[in-house]
Amino acid sequence: MRKSGVLGWMPWAVGAALMSLLASGCAPECETAYDCAQKNGPLSGQRYVCEAEQCVVRDITPPEPVPDAGTPDSGTPDSGTPDSGTPDSGTPDSGTPDAGPPEVVLPAPDPAPDTGVDCAQAPHDTKLGTLRLEAGFSATESAPLPAGIGAVVALTDSATPAVYGLNGADASLYALGTWPALASSTTLLVSVISPEDKGKTTYLGGYIASDGQRLMTGYTRPDVSGAVALHDTLRAGSASFFSARGNYSAVGTKDVFLINGFGLEGSGFDDAIGVYGFTTGEVTFRGWKLATFPANAEYSGYNARTSTDIAVFGYAQGTPTSDNPYATSNFLHAVAPSTWRAAVDSLGTLDLSRTNTPLVYKALDVLDVSGFGEGVAIRRGFYDGADYSSLTRSLVYLPLSASGESASWGASRKVLTASDTCTRVLLQAPLAGDLLVGVSDKNGRRLVRLHATP
Repeated sequence: MRKSGVLGWMPWAVGAALMSLLASGCAPECETAYDCAQKNGPLSGQRYVCEAEQCVVRDITPPEPVPDAGTPDSGTPDSGTPDSGTPDSGTPDSGTPDAGPPEVVLPAPDPAPDTGVDCAQAPHDTKLGTLRLEAGFSATESAPLPAGIGAVVALTDSATPAVYGLNGADASLYALGTWPALASSTTLLVSVISPEDKGKTTYLGGYIASDGQRLMTGYTRPDVSGAVALHDTLRAGSASFFSARGNYSAVGTKDVFLINGFGLEGSGFDDAIGVYGFTTGEVTFRGWKLATFPANAEYSGYNARTSTDIAVFGYAQGTPTSDNPYATSNFLHAVAPSTWRAAVDSLGTLDLSRTNTPLVYKALDVLDVSGFGEGVAIRRGFYDGADYSSLTRSLVYLPLSASGESASWGASRKVLTASDTCTRVLLQAPLAGDLLVGVSDKNGRRLVRLHATP
């Protein structure tokens, strides 16, 4: 369960708590080399490896050359070693036999925000601060975002949607009021840590999902076991907990939640990453494995849903680069409503390597994904090496459509661009056909509603 970037799975202050533990005495530092990524250094040509649960510096040994794939080659000039094989995997695909839709090309990263700007003197828009809103989008209402709230969800079954928030400091859910008249003070609902895990080391997932009545969020423990917490908004103080190993993200719709992780109570815990369904429309809640990922999937990822009911299921894969042996790419697949809802109705399992669940996006620098009207909003950026907080480079809109059992996608376009670090993007969440974006700068914290203009 990884995001792009160091400590992506440990939001807010919990990352610092774990780092303090790792730095003390001879306590275990790591289980894999990825756990060592938060350490400074090492020198060029070296990397950390995890040996005997400790982070150890080792020289980077260049890989042995791989023989060319032979004939037919990918064209002239030769594409290098190794080659892409037969048929060629380029863009567009090489023809017959065709490998499916044109390959999703890894987008180039945006320029890093300028950290040398005098934020006190820089002009700030009342809503978006120093963020630049791109053509085709508008910023409508805004409302204060209470301190500590790191994720929100809006119940959109009325003209005045109720908004709920997750506070990372006390690991609790709060009622924030109705949009856009959010309360300046919040109402505590429930703690999202189960009674048996109180006082133990836990890491919040940093998400909230809703099925229209209930709220779901989750957490993991240091061994990646964990639980999802379910709160019924019609029952004050109610909280139910269900084992959910490695729960990383979730999205909800009427009577069902779709959870991205390693296992769910009632469906088995085989450490196989996938999407797990959790039905809530019955007297007894029921969990099962809704979707399996392609063979290259290594870690869990992001789930989202569009206003047209297209589901987006994601996973991550280690894609080391010359300057970052721990680099991780996120992959997103789109699933048509008729396809994933048929699996929900039958409690069946989808194979996301099928041709009608296409890969629609991949990138090294994904920070978050959420529904945005008839598509998804993808936040791109990196993690600050000083405190491992996320720094946004841009917010991208990817339109999606469905025909029968198949989904497809259009060209992505930018929604927001960050040219400096004076205004930070904190969170994002769908609101009907629009998008709520949480921002913070010298003028405080606020939620801003973004709308795609015709």
